[in-house]
Formats: sequence, C-alpha cells, structure tokens
Amino acid sequence: MKYAIKNLELVSESELTVPLTRKEVFFSFSVYESLSVRNGKLKDGVDHVERFFESADLLGLSHPLTEEAVIKSLGLLIDKNNITNCTIKLQLIGGDNPLFFAFGAPAPVYPDKYYTGGAKVVSYEGERIMPRVKSNCLLLNYLASRYAAENDALDALLVNRNGDVMEGSRCNVFACKENTLYTPGDNVLFGVTRKHVIELADEMGYDVVYEDLGLEEMKSAFYDEIFITSTSMGAVPVRMIDDIIIGNSFPVSARFNSSGGL
Repeated sequence: MKYAIKNLELVSESELTVPLTRKEVFFSFSVYESLSVRNGKLKDGVDHVERFFESADLLGLSHPLTEEAVIKSLGLLIDKNNITNCTIKLQLIGGDNPLFFAFGAPAPVYPDKYYTGGAKVVSYEGERIMPRVKSNCLLLNYLASRYAAENDALDALLVNRNGDVMEGSRCNVFACKENTLYTPGDNVLFGVTRKHVIELADEMGYDVVYEDLGLEEMKSAFYDEIFITSTSMGAVPVRMIDDIIIGNSFPVSARFNSSGGL
C-alpha cells in the first residue's frame, strides 16, 4: 500500500523504519494489534484499539496516544489507500520516545471447506509469556505456526505443562458439550471474536463455563464440537487434531457464523 501511519501522521509506507539499536526493539518491549477492514469500514475498531491500549497498560508501556486519535488515524489510512478489504496492523514500541505504526496487509482468505467440513489443527507444547498481553514476544507463536504449516494444519493449539490447551498460536478455542460452551478463562489472550461468541452464547441458549481444556479429552471426541475463533476467520470448526478425527458435523460454529455477530 502507498500510505501508512507513523505517530498518527500519514506517511509513505517506505518511511516505516525501526531503529534496531533501540533497547526496546531488541527486547521486544512493544505491543501490536490486528484489525479487519470490510467494505471500507473497520470491524470492531473500538474493541481492538481498547485491547491495544490495555496491552500497553499491562506492560507499563507509557505513550501519549489516545484511543480517539488512533481510530481517527486509521480512518485516514483507509481513505488515502482507498481500502475495501484488508488487515491493518498496529504496533507501539515503548521507550523515552514511543513509536506508533499502522499499516495495511492483505486480508487472509479461508476456504469454504473449513467452515463446512472442519479444519485440521495440531498440538504444540508451549506457554506464552504474559498471555493477556498482545506483545511482540512472538517466538513461540512463530514456531507453532510454522509447525502447523509443515503439517498441513490451519493452526497449532498451544498445550501447557499440565496437558491443557489454552489457545492457538493465533486464535482462541471453544468446546461444546450439549448446551454448554467451555473455554479457558485465564492465561489466554481475550480475543475480540471470543468476546462476541461469549455474548452471543447467552442469546442462543448456551451456558459458558470457563475451564481449561484437556488435550486428551479433546482428542477423544468427548465434546460434541470444537471450534477456534479469531477476527479474520470468525469461528472455524475443528475436524482433526494431529492425526485424529474428532468431528464431522459442526452445527454450533455454523450458528455463530450465521448470526451476523462475528
């Protein structure tokens, strides 16, 4: 794209340079956020910017930004680039002179077969540092995502030292049994789509229980349906974990996707 945002000002995308000698860059003292633009409009822009600021607060990353000013700058970015559909990435690097960047990237496209026939995911051992924070300490996410790609999987489920699935490398996880949804309540990133699923669950007649999800239970087909959520994908049902088929019918995720709330 031609234009980007640097410290709330519109600049040429070629001007987005990061000083590698800065301590905050070297130690990844920074936070990021990903937003979707659909039909020229930010999707859940306020929710995402609020989480962006919350991540900075949790790290003690001081900055002069306001939520209103960030959202205004994103509107300028969309207008000047004549964006219809894309992903917008935000990054805030801490230090004495904080740096804020926003730039566009192609929107991911997921095949219809994931929604109708389910997707494969793989398990990967690892725990994110400060999981409530969407920080740029992304080595685990990168390695897990690479492992998923090597095994023809949509994503990798991160498994903690207790054998529980907490989240994916880029998604949240839900499991459904009868009329109850289960999802980890702590030590995960509070995804915006996760939030919408929880809000919609009450309207749809589902109870929500916050508890860790055992990998072996998930693989044993104990649950009626398992699905993963993110801003870009909505709710994608899981057909296979590693090499084990766990489901063939996915009415729950279909209900959420057809609700218009994701």
